[in-house]
Amino acid sequence: MPDALHRYCRLGFAFLAVATTLALAATIPMQPARASGWVITFEDDFSGSSLDRSKWYTRYIYKDGKLDHLKQEKQRYGDDGNHVLADGVLNLVAKQPNSKGLYPSGMIRSRQTFRYGYFEARIKMPKGRGLWPAFWLNSDYDENGKLNWPPEIDIMEFVQNGTNEHPNMVHSNVAMNKKGAQGGEWIYRDPNFDQRWTFYNAKEDLTQDWHVFGLLWDEDDTVTAYLDGKKLWQRKYKWIYNDGRKAGPAHILINLAVGGQWAGAGGIDNAVFPASLQVDYVRVCKRAGDTPGQETCGRSEYAPK
Repeated sequence: MPDALHRYCRLGFAFLAVATTLALAATIPMQPARASGWVITFEDDFSGSSLDRSKWYTRYIYKDGKLDHLKQEKQRYGDDGNHVLADGVLNLVAKQPNSKGLYPSGMIRSRQTFRYGYFEARIKMPKGRGLWPAFWLNSDYDENGKLNWPPEIDIMEFVQNGTNEHPNMVHSNVAMNKKGAQGGEWIYRDPNFDQRWTFYNAKEDLTQDWHVFGLLWDEDDTVTAYLDGKKLWQRKYKWIYNDGRKAGPAHILINLAVGGQWAGAGGIDNAVFPASLQVDYVRVCKRAGDTPGQETCGRSEYAPK
């Protein structure tokens, strides 16, 4: 009988091991599974017949939301045919100058505000000397109802001045005070990204096709800029005022500026008007964390992992 006894003992020990494991598992609290990927927090694919005013303002936040230009710029943002939707695309239209030599143009500023996330827009640049399209984040009202600056993150600025700026150059950067309260330490730069003048040298004319511009703003105060999924740069950046106080959350801006000291350095070519900055979509996602997420940000081909 020794073989039978041996088999009996083995079965007994196996049962005891399983029972012990189940008992221990019952005493250990279960940890929730951490979802990977993204959750959409804002999206506009411009599929309607007119701009969705529940999502967008059409002026800067300053002067009670009525400011229509910055510094020496020659455009004046308005609502006279400057936001044209057709075939699922928003056209921000800059028109011929008026009698004062100013160019009616279009911009959008998000009503919704954000703190951290992945921001993406698919954009087609206009061509023409003196034009200055941009896609950026600026601080909104803080917890005390006040505005201040910086912080600011420029996801994309495309300046066409006919002098030292060329159609294959796109600028991207963060705004800081001279004392560096916001940080700004460089973590990564693409070999074709110029650190001094903060522009990327693309191989092609960026006005020839659609391009996807993205920004990843993480909770560890790291910001990373992308062009068509290509990582251009990464920096540390604190979303604070110069005095170290927590800044208001960010709103999104996409605008078509004209002229000014930078874009107007080589003059403005009136033959290019009307000119349109085209926007296919704007999308914002946050990391899924402990909630169910998806692998990418909406239908994005380029959202980082």
